[in-house]
Parts: sequence; structure tokens; C-alpha cells
Amino acid sequence: MSRDLCGVDFLSIEDLDLPSGVKEVLSRRGIRSFNPVQSEAISKGLLEGARLLLASPTGSGKTLVAELGMISSLKREGGKAVYVTPLRALTHEKYRTFKDWEVLGFKVSMTSGDYDSEDAWLRNYDIVVTTYEKLDSLWRHGSRWLKDVNYFVLDEIHYISDQERGPVIEGVAVRAKKKTVLALSATISNYQRVADWLSATPIITNWRPVPLKQGVIYQQSRKWKVLMEDGSEFSLEGSDPIIGYALRTIEKGGQVLVFRNSRRMAEQTAARIAEAMGETEEGKEVAEEVQGVEEGSTWEKSSLSTLTRRGVAYHHAGLSRELREVIERNFLERRIKVIVSTPTLAAGVNLPARVVIVGDIHRFNRRIVGYQEEISIMEYKQMSGRAGRPGFDRVGEALIVVRASRSSAERIAAKYLKSQPEPIESRLSSERAFYSFLLSTLAVEGPSDLKKLRELIGETLMGEDFPGSLLEESVNWLRSNGFLREGDPPSLTDFGRKVSDLYLNPLTAKVVREGLSSLSEPCNLAYLHLLAYTPDAPLVGVSREEEIQLYGEVDCELAIPEPEEEYERSLYSSALKIALIVSDWVNEVDEDTILSAFGIGSGDLRSIVETMDWLSYSAHHIAKVLGMEVHSERLRILNLRVKNGVSEELLDLVRIQDIGRKRARVLYHNGIRSVEDVVSNPAKVKSLLGEKVGEKVVQNAAAVIARLP
Repeated sequence: MSRDLCGVDFLSIEDLDLPSGVKEVLSRRGIRSFNPVQSEAISKGLLEGARLLLASPTGSGKTLVAELGMISSLKREGGKAVYVTPLRALTHEKYRTFKDWEVLGFKVSMTSGDYDSEDAWLRNYDIVVTTYEKLDSLWRHGSRWLKDVNYFVLDEIHYISDQERGPVIEGVAVRAKKKTVLALSATISNYQRVADWLSATPIITNWRPVPLKQGVIYQQSRKWKVLMEDGSEFSLEGSDPIIGYALRTIEKGGQVLVFRNSRRMAEQTAARIAEAMGETEEGKEVAEEVQGVEEGSTWEKSSLSTLTRRGVAYHHAGLSRELREVIERNFLERRIKVIVSTPTLAAGVNLPARVVIVGDIHRFNRRIVGYQEEISIMEYKQMSGRAGRPGFDRVGEALIVVRASRSSAERIAAKYLKSQPEPIESRLSSERAFYSFLLSTLAVEGPSDLKKLRELIGETLMGEDFPGSLLEESVNWLRSNGFLREGDPPSLTDFGRKVSDLYLNPLTAKVVREGLSSLSEPCNLAYLHLLAYTPDAPLVGVSREEEIQLYGEVDCELAIPEPEEEYERSLYSSALKIALIVSDWVNEVDEDTILSAFGIGSGDLRSIVETMDWLSYSAHHIAKVLGMEVHSERLRILNLRVKNGVSEELLDLVRIQDIGRKRARVLYHNGIRSVEDVVSNPAKVKSLLGEKVGEKVVQNAAAVIARLP
């Protein structure tokens, strides 16, 4: 055992009796000792299967703690280990990391999305990486392999406090804590309560591999001042504090992450910083890589290539996944010096930088039109936690731009720099969340009387704080709306079971059922608008001018009557915009045209299509279980069109692997209109698609025919 300069213990891997093969994997990564966070976890029984709650700053090595816990469990008890994350991007990142352990004979896999499947194939894997939503869905489907899981890692457990995702995470934790659990978080203020709930030993530390200095930037007599938490103060050059601090950092060889509260602000700030920087040779190489990306609009690639030539990029969910990956990789390789992002990056992939600048402490509340609120302390901690890149920076810096007087800066500093984050609280008590929780519970546990349901609710973080009448009221609501059978104990109807299997919120299923019942004639636009109006649908912004134009494009009777209340009207307009976006998509309108016409990004389009694919698939099955045969068949076809972005006439061709909407249209226009046509005309297919691609497509078409009954 050795000690660092602060007297913190570092355990040498040579001094520990680690499971066989572990030292070899760690040595290949260049790891010779465990840092204080990892050492503390080991001393608290990590390798012996102790139940732990670990809260430590971003970049402090929690992932390796999870790996050691999983591998030790697999070596000691066999079975399986499951690592759960709140985001798909994190799922991919962890999967790539965990693949290292396959040299020990452990098979690693990941799964996310596709909520109407039990993924039986995962029985052949030892380590499974997934999202909370997918794991919840697998439990609802009764996936048998889950009985073999002995170890659960619950990453970013503080997301329980999130209004949207928290109830799902809490529901997963209730089931996971019946086995050995390791819960991870960057910071938890009420850690003892959470640890007691999980029956876990808390490990709480502020140790960071790179020390963090924090401060606020405020305005004084038209000049910008920087006030650090230790009381030191200095002035910034220039009229824009973000540009000034970014250039100051870059001149000293550091990188910068800037967080802004909207996409437009992120893009504009990136452009202003780039104007103050010169082009570089490595920047030109990155720009060429950006231009070569297949996914993404012409405008996005043009805009980003201009910025990356100067070592700057913006990053938000509107960009395609491929563009985001190019930006992230080049930032990690230090070819991009500055990323300006929306706060979503703070909860996503690991991109540390020497300096983090939080450009806004306010965000817009989409549920209250025109209202801004201060971000939570937890959100600030997530962003500031990215400051300091191990191996490159001796110190990380996190700055908040206040744009006000010193007194305001001191208030902000006291709130965000010196206070603990908000306590983790259950979000299950809302009707929307509790209906889903009850449906999920009955799907997993089977028919359960009120006494048993109360006992299960007692296992949640709500515990004794559970509102007394909520259970009876929720059971009555689910029963009166057809999700539960009449009589006791409460049990799912066929409709309720299907809704649970589809992973739909009961409120969404209610809207879909009532909407389909009200439609006198099938209409694709009406279907799409109905689905986009549900609680599970995405939201998009709609201006007043745009709203008038959207309403003028409605060409059939919609299932949802036009509301009068302003908030409901904004949801209605958002749903109409999404419906028209997807309508263009299924009618093969060029992607650039769609993005330009509706003012969205390529990432937005992908997200909308994925969600509407799931909702149209779900609506098809709801209609089927309710005996609405006409709607069911029309929705089945619509779902296939949404999934592939094609007209109905191309549906046969897109069954072939490697045939998307563009290649299918080329083939169809040239007389190749079915899978059989592809197999019968290999020479023509190769002439249209190229020799190499054509040969592969013909083989794939033959495979489709071979699978036919």
C-alpha cells in the first residue's frame, strides 16, 4: 500500500488477492494500483459481494469499481451480472469497456430499445449492459434469464429524482435490490437514507483525480471579473466572458467545455469563439472527416466543418449520432479544443476538459410557456464534474457566468459552489408514474391483493411517505379504464397485459384507444397526430406563424379535437408538427428538405422516427387486442413505413438487409419491385447498385426467400 501527497491510500494490485485473470486485464490497461475511491470500495467488501452505494465525483474511477464487483461476483457465484445506465450512449460506452473481460471467458452483450421482446438470446451472456427502461421491460416480459442475475450495478442512481425517468429507475431498483447491488452516483446529499433503502454500505468521498477550482464570472462597470471560491479575484479581457476565458485556457494548452441552455445559444457561442481562433492543419483534417459523415444534414456538416477548422464544435441532440461521435472522438484526441453543448452532454459520455464554463444558470420550462427557472444544484454538479482531464491537467476549473452584479455572483456562488445537491426523492406519487408502476408490478408479480401491493410499495423509496388513498384510487382508475379485471385480487386484462408488454404509459394507451374509437375513417395523418399527442410522444417547438401553416396542411378528420387552453394547444400543435414531419418521412421526402422545412436537426428526425415507430407499432397491437381490425391493419402498414421511411410500394424491397429508402427507390424505378425480382435479376441489381453492394443485396434477398414458410 502506498500513499499520495494528501495521505490517501492507494492499493497496489500486486498486494491484493484478486480473482484469477483480473491482474492481467488491469495490467494491459496500464493499471498498477487502485485510487482512493476504488481502494475504499475494496476495503468495504467489494470483492466479497458487499452491497455498496458509492458516491464520488465524475472521473474518480467508479466504472472500474463496477467491473471489479461484477467479475468478482461471476467468479465467486457464477450466474450473470447486469449493468444498468440511464442513457443509450452510456450503454454503448460501457459495453466497449467491458469487452476487455471476454479474455477471461465472460461473454458481454448489450440491449436497449425494442420494448416488446424478452431477449431470450441474452441467456448465453454473462455480463449484460442495458438501460433502466429496457430492464424494466424485460422484467415485465418475464425474461427467464433474469433469474440467473446475482449482481446489479445501478449507474447514475440519482436519476431517481428525475420527474420523467425517475419512477422507472426506482421500480428497477426495487427489484434489483433483492440481489447484490452496487449503486453509483456523482453526489448524493441524503446518502444514508438511500443506502438504508438499498440495504447498502455508503461510500461517500469528494476525492478527484484532478482537483477542482470553482468560481463565478460577473460584470462590474462594463468589465468582467472572475471571483474564485477561495476569495481570489481577477479581470477578464474582452466584452464576452466565455470567449475571453476560453481563449485564456487554450493559450495555456487546455480544452474547454461550454454549456448553454439552448441549441441556438450553443451554435451561436461556438461560432463567436471560432471567429477569435485561426485555422489549423489538424482542424482541417477534422473538417474533412465531418464532411465525410453519411448521417447528418448538409447544413450541419457545412456549419460544423467551418467551426472544426478552427478547433471548435457545438454538440446537442439535434445532431446525428455519427456527427456527435466524430466531435467526441476528436475532442478526446485533443484535435478539437472547445465544445459548446447543451446540458445533455453533462449526463452523457465522458468528455473531461480543463475548464468547464456554465454559460447559463437558467433554463426554459417547457411545461410553463415563457417561464425560466434556475437549474438545480445537481445539474451544476453534473456539468462542473467534467472539469479536469486526468493525465493532461493538474487542476480543473468550473466557472458560472452570472451576467449581473457582485452581490448576485456571491448568491450564486453560495448556492452552487458551497451547497450540497438536492436530496434524492421518489417521483412515484404522481398519477402518471404510479399507474405505470402498478401495471408493471402486476405484470411481474401476477394478481396481487391490496395488502401485497402495499407491501411492495413499502419497498420503494417512498416507503412510509406513500399517500394513503393513492393505491385504491389508482386501482379503481386502471379498472374503470379497462386495464384491470373486475373483482379481486387486481389482475391485468388482455388490454392491460398488452399495454404493459408494449411498455406504454397507461395514459398513452387510454388516449390511443379513445382516439381510435372516435375515428370514423382510417387516415394516416390522423393516426400520426393521435400518437404524437400522447404523453409518451416527443415535443417540438412551434411558432405562431408556423402553427397557422401547419393547420392549413390537415387533409382529414383528426381524432383529437382542437383544444382551447394554451398549454394543451401547444401540445396539439407540437403533435401536428410531428405528424407532418413523419408524413413527409414515409412519403420519401428528402431528409435535407424535411430538416429545412420544419427547422429540426438530423438527430431530432432520428429521435422522432424511433419514437413514432414504437408508438405506431404499439397502436397496431392495441387495435388488434381490442378487435379494431381495420385500424390494426392500417397501423401495421403505417408502422412498417415509419420504420423504413418509404411508401407502401417499397415495403417488400426494404425487407432485404442493406436496402434502405434510397436504394429501394432506385431499384423500383428500374423495374426491380420485389424480393423475387432481386434474386431473378442479379446482373441488373449489380449494375444499379454497384458490383460489391449488388452482390451482397442479391445474397440477402435469397436469404429472405429462404426464411419464408
